[in-house]
Amino acid sequence: MVSVYVLLCTAQLAAAECSSVNAIDVIRFPDVSSEIQCMRDSMATIASLSITAGPGEYWKFVCVRPNSHEATELAERARASV
Repeated sequence: MVSVYVLLCTAQLAAAECSSVNAIDVIRFPDVSSEIQCMRDSMATIASLSITAGPGEYWKFVCVRPNSHEATELAERARASV
């Protein structure tokens, strides 16, 4: 399984620099079976929602294995923003 997170980042940050620590917001999507499905489905989902990135913002899609350190940090931030 792969955990799916979508980060709303400011355009002032390069994609490599945007993380759960400095993202404007973190959204948790349902787990999927592969990284390919993660990217395909999360992009399609965010496109179908009425949520849009504002001027100077962009979406960053993060696909991680559930037991990784990064997944733990992202989950904590996603819970805090609810």
